[in-house]
Amino acid sequence: MIFKTSKSFFKDLEKKAFNKDIWLSEWYPKICDYLEINPDDDSIALQKILSFVAGNYPSYGLKQHLQGKRIIAIAPGTNLEEEIEIYLKKFKSKDDILISADGATTYLHSIDIIPDIIVTDFDGNVKDQLLAQQEGSILLIHVHGDNYQTIQKYVPSISEGNFLLTTQTEALPGSHNFFGFTDGDRIVCLATIMNSQEIVLLGYDFGPNIGKYSKNGEIDQIRKIRKIRKFTIGKSIINWCHNSSQKITFISQD
Repeated sequence: MIFKTSKSFFKDLEKKAFNKDIWLSEWYPKICDYLEINPDDDSIALQKILSFVAGNYPSYGLKQHLQGKRIIAIAPGTNLEEEIEIYLKKFKSKDDILISADGATTYLHSIDIIPDIIVTDFDGNVKDQLLAQQEGSILLIHVHGDNYQTIQKYVPSISEGNFLLTTQTEALPGSHNFFGFTDGDRIVCLATIMNSQEIVLLGYDFGPNIGKYSKNGEIDQIRKIRKIRKFTIGKSIINWCHNSSQKITFISQD
């Protein structure tokens, strides 16, 4: 276990088999119930996006990139800056694969670090993510019911670099489902699926406060409560990955 989740609504799913059937039949429906999400909205959004654009980077390319590697998973939590500093001073290796979650890319950009991969639903500063893509990052863009218009707006820029489209519902041609719900836990799911050697977590505090890079601008109290509920989901999903692979650590435990 990576996170303490004894009271989590998702605790009973953490030791289930790590596969697509369990994700689609148990995790995803339970998340939809917990957050009052209409799964049809996710499916419709995916269909709309795929009607005019599809990912241009193959999933086998991701596997070649990630298999057997140490993955540095970087989330925009309140401890991000401190843990990046620890990583750079004590643990950095030229062979590491850096994967940032959405808004964490903005901080990395500010210190001249270009992640290998960005996992995002465009909640953060999209322009920073597109700049990183121009410098070589691969974008994994997650499509769901309420970010369709944002993705559509940036399609011309997105298409200039390498990207894949991901979904949390049944994948359609041109998209992929690597499991996971929040940007941070989707990184861990991806690395687990791709049989990475080790996954090191930076910025994954999942606490009562929202990291300053987690959202593009201020959020009201209602959205903050919903964000923290998403943290509950993310912690259990990461435990699910850990129970499958036993190779996830925090930077302080590395």
